[in-house]
Amino acid sequence: MTVWVMHCTHCREERDFEQPPCGEGHGVDCPDLACIECGMAVVLPGSQTFVTEPGATVELRAAG
Repeated sequence: MTVWVMHCTHCREERDFEQPPCGEGHGVDCPDLACIECGMAVVLPGSQTFVTEPGATVELRAAG
């Protein structure tokens, strides 16, 4: 399973995020991620595709 390391606004520090089971049929392309510590949900922009190895770091920043 791929793990994204991102800042969790609830935990207020870097945390691992994983894709929860997708109920909408997206499979591995599901844009939903959840912090494995607190469960906070994050939705990746649909036009973005991240291809990473397990344990890789992905830095996401707000546009603007």
